[in-house]
Amino acid sequence: MDLNILAALVELFIYMILGFIIVRFSIVKEKALKHFANFIFFVTMPSLIITSMVSGVDIKSDNLITVIVMSIVLYGFLVGMGFVLPRLLKVDKNYIGLYSFMAVFGNVGFVGFPVIIAVLGEEALFYAAVFNIPFNILVFTLGVYFITKDTDQKGKVDYWKFLNPGIVATVIGLILFFSGWQLPSLAMNVLTSLGRITTPLSLIVVGGSLVGVKIAAIFKNHIIFIYSFIKLFLLPTLFAFIISAIGINSDIASVATIIVAMPIAANTVILSQEYDGHVKEASEAVFISTSLIIVSIPYIIFLINTLF
Repeated sequence: MDLNILAALVELFIYMILGFIIVRFSIVKEKALKHFANFIFFVTMPSLIITSMVSGVDIKSDNLITVIVMSIVLYGFLVGMGFVLPRLLKVDKNYIGLYSFMAVFGNVGFVGFPVIIAVLGEEALFYAAVFNIPFNILVFTLGVYFITKDTDQKGKVDYWKFLNPGIVATVIGLILFFSGWQLPSLAMNVLTSLGRITTPLSLIVVGGSLVGVKIAAIFKNHIIFIYSFIKLFLLPTLFAFIISAIGINSDIASVATIIVAMPIAANTVILSQEYDGHVKEASEAVFISTSLIIVSIPYIIFLINTLF
């Protein structure tokens, strides 16, 4: 495995361990995790979305069209799996929303981007930035619907929940992306600095949320292991074979496959905190799926090198 990828994975686990330690020893109270999640949801994540969409992406028009079409295909595929997998695996009806969310949304920013850079080079990150546009739109609309589906808000349609900081930031990012307008350097510096907090703080929340959870119980949760195996191995394999038959640009196909192969997003825990969802279960799932990428990432690299 490339040393850059390995370093990124080790860094990820360090943040989660740190979160566990500071909550376990009451350096930070567990109830403070909700405030951390609010700070991420309302401040750092919107900042990250805006800066990631105006970071100088420069793609040829024909490739841009291909990436846009492929992003629709990719998330169409994942959303379809989000509705099918929980029912196929007979997930408890009170957790279907959570498992639907986990099937669709992966940890693209922290795990996916370093893998893409290490395997394909920095120029391929431009493609990833475009692929991330539908992610930002869906996670704060369909994703919110999935998370709230399992809560006391089930059955209530509150459209104001969809007008959240993530969507507002995505709209601003889209305007800047397609117009070519640039934010003042001071604004970009502030947003960039805030955005960089998102990943470590999100993973600290994930680690802190594991306090009180028995590690042995996590590894007895067979459904999460099965789910993680499907998400990390079976879905990207199926997707890769489908798009290999289309004959599109190899870099675009590789980026799309890597995105499908990402572990469950840390956003699962953040949104569960924000909307009073299944925080403990979400944290367990993020922990397990992230642990398994030590094995899955080398397989995905082999897969894309073989097919594309």
